[in-house]
Amino acid sequence: MKLYFIYLLTVFLLISTNSFSQKKIKKEEFLGNWVKIKTEMKDGSKLIPIYKGYIKPFEMIFQKKKFYIDYYPAQHYKNATFDYKLKNNKLITSKHFSYKIEKITKDNLVISEEMKGLESDKLKRHYLIKKENIIHRQKELNKKSKNLIANFFFTPKFKDNIKLYLNNMLMKRHINLKLKGKIILDTKNKKVETKITYRDTEKISMQENILVNALNNSYSLWDIKGFENFENIIINFVIIMDRKGKKSFGIKVGLLTNSFEQALGLYGLTYNQITNGNKFLSLGIKSIQNNEFKKAIEYFTKSFESNHTLVESIYNRAFCYYKLKEYDKACVDWNILKELGQKKGEKLFMENCKVIE
Repeated sequence: MKLYFIYLLTVFLLISTNSFSQKKIKKEEFLGNWVKIKTEMKDGSKLIPIYKGYIKPFEMIFQKKKFYIDYYPAQHYKNATFDYKLKNNKLITSKHFSYKIEKITKDNLVISEEMKGLESDKLKRHYLIKKENIIHRQKELNKKSKNLIANFFFTPKFKDNIKLYLNNMLMKRHINLKLKGKIILDTKNKKVETKITYRDTEKISMQENILVNALNNSYSLWDIKGFENFENIIINFVIIMDRKGKKSFGIKVGLLTNSFEQALGLYGLTYNQITNGNKFLSLGIKSIQNNEFKKAIEYFTKSFESNHTLVESIYNRAFCYYKLKEYDKACVDWNILKELGQKKGEKLFMENCKVIE
């Protein structure tokens, strides 16, 4: 598996370093299914993950008038759908937003976001590979094996939303519980075996038994077309069940992973993280406008602590330190941004701070 990721890395390094002629793009060149293998900010900065190590896989499916973004590689569920118009090298989805096709070959696509009023460090660039090539490569890697460990690029799909399926089985009998396990699709006998490999409690709970039984009875809900040659298909999973008060029930399911952070990342930041991060950021900016730099520093610190993806809070905090002539502290913040892979932060650090060997 690691070798395959190296193969993908080599491919997108090639397409990002070779230049292509900027000819007019025809729809026929990009129609079909493309799988994202890398995302960065448009200025070359690193994307700040919601959780350390979180990978956000997705697939873009282009049709003549619409395209879909599928964020659930192991589920037939919840595709984001967009109408578009092709104008020169841009896929225009609305008055203010479009995707620019930066580079394209038969097998590789580089596409970047464009939105009025946003600078390049707030917009994303995606590197994609034609899905049929990935599937061909996966089949070659696994052609001598009767067992398959499914991954983001090569997996059967659950025919609906597995979270809702399991949630309905629980019937509001939720507890606080974390599980890791394996769903084993036995294609020969047409059945599922579910193995739990980790639980955060000492005893097996009624809720765990409900979940395991539900998964064991789910064979007919899996689309295994194209995977019939494998006798056993192993799908790693994690489940995070929450019970907060009498009326709050929740369950998060991460497929193709044994990482709780990957599952949490799929569902995004919490409401409080987002709202508090934005609230303190706004208060910090208002404090700058009133020349209250010390108060602004407190707000920007709270903003970043609430939502660590808001790197603008660190940029603004460094600005405040600079205005207060606390240059060492400004350099600490610019260095934080540099370590986070932010190009503007790196430039500010190199221009204003002494590098001690």
